[in-house]
Amino acid sequence: MIIKLLKAHKQKEDFYAFYKKIETHVPEVREFISRSLKAAENEGKLDRGYYDPQGILDEVYLAVFSEFDSEWDEKALRYYLLKIAVDKLDEKKVLEATVSTPVSTGDLLNEELSRLKEDFTTDGDGDLILNTELDDISYKQEKRYRHDIYMDEIVENPILEKLKLDDAFQLSARRRAFFGYLYSTIPQISKTIFELQVFGNQSAPEISLIMDTEEEKIRRVLKMITERFKRV
Repeated sequence: MIIKLLKAHKQKEDFYAFYKKIETHVPEVREFISRSLKAAENEGKLDRGYYDPQGILDEVYLAVFSEFDSEWDEKALRYYLLKIAVDKLDEKKVLEATVSTPVSTGDLLNEELSRLKEDFTTDGDGDLILNTELDDISYKQEKRYRHDIYMDEIVENPILEKLKLDDAFQLSARRRAFFGYLYSTIPQISKTIFELQVFGNQSAPEISLIMDTEEEKIRRVLKMITERFKRV
């Protein structure tokens, strides 16, 4: 039904009606953009408030309006919306060079999967810390473990809910800071995969289409990130 209505709006060049129909029918696109932007701001990858989620959403809808194919079904529409949303967000992020590389997403994920295996322990003061940081000269000299990475509730709450940590996570500020720190250390493509699952409400098969990589690799990324958080 929605495809038929969108086709009619497209034929009339009625972008406003087209826009409102998609916005009502696929609200997860707005949620994904808003929360992914906020997460990037929390980590200092984007200036806070510099990018407007509505502006990015407008870009996504305009692209879909231009490329709309009446042969799409609802699943294809949702896939295309989120794929464009990922591309638009990547353009805004500091790691844009990584995303624009000609190397395939699958090849990049091979490297990221090895980085996700990093373990963490406690230091002499009882602070949680990644093992790799114990060899960091700046840590040894100044103990510069980043205790100040707190995520906004719009980012933190859906993650805690998805991982079923919301009850157990009413803990100390130090533990919440480490949770934010762990999130900041997830490699960029893996983080996009996780955000598509949590903020975009997408399944592993759907994410594999959006990210153009193997479903098995998507599942491994999601499993490793989940395990990392559940050890906090």
